[in-house]
Amino acid sequence: MSLLEIRSVSVSFGGLAALKQVSMAVDEGEVVGLIGPNGAGKTTLFNCLSGFQPFAEGHILFRGASIQTLAPHRVAALGLARTFQTSRIFKRMTVLDHLLVGHHLHQRTGLWAAIARPAWVAREEAEARERAHRTLALFGDRLSSRLHDFAESLSYANRRRLEIARALAAEPRLLLLDEPTAGMNPHETGGIVQLIKMIRDLGVTVLLIEHDMKVIMGASDRIVVLDHGEKITEGLPEDIRRNEGVIQAYMGRRQIRA
Repeated sequence: MSLLEIRSVSVSFGGLAALKQVSMAVDEGEVVGLIGPNGAGKTTLFNCLSGFQPFAEGHILFRGASIQTLAPHRVAALGLARTFQTSRIFKRMTVLDHLLVGHHLHQRTGLWAAIARPAWVAREEAEARERAHRTLALFGDRLSSRLHDFAESLSYANRRRLEIARALAAEPRLLLLDEPTAGMNPHETGGIVQLIKMIRDLGVTVLLIEHDMKVIMGASDRIVVLDHGEKITEGLPEDIRRNEGVIQAYMGRRQIRA
């Protein structure tokens, strides 16, 4: 059984069909790239998976259970975390606090425990901070040296890294990355490819939307292609590179460079 199964999902906005009978699966331990031209339905599919977009047709199974009626925080609690195409940071919150927020799903502390502060609350907070430091270590000194800085003081690229770190702090089984290298230079995008591979090696499955084909080809074990809301093909990176339907979808380019 696959970690994630998408079965014939369709979404319409008025008379516009954003997704048309899309089916695909993601297996444990994979990095799957999701590509397609602008307007292909990639982010709409991510919104369906993470509980932000309802859909009337089809089914989504995560770890064998249906998630299509669950609110976003319930989906996250099951082990599915995501980043967004546009930056979603808390500007006046520190780097460390972002990761503590991400880990909150795994903590028992509620209002009364926070007020009374029994001994287990302090232990839980210490464990959360320790995990935050381990997660930040994946990013080298890009974030760990800015631990107590407000997020608004970070560079754009480091804000994108912070969003990935916050999602990882939720201890997901499946991580959805929506254009993580947007706005980064070639050197920075190369680092993201290595980061994605490290995340996979830690046991986290990744579903990745990305327009930079070097990132997609370098990071993905398998690629799924959408066009006008429909899945037109899927396969290994080398197969996708040579697929005539994919070449046509990308405005008739002679080849997809990687």
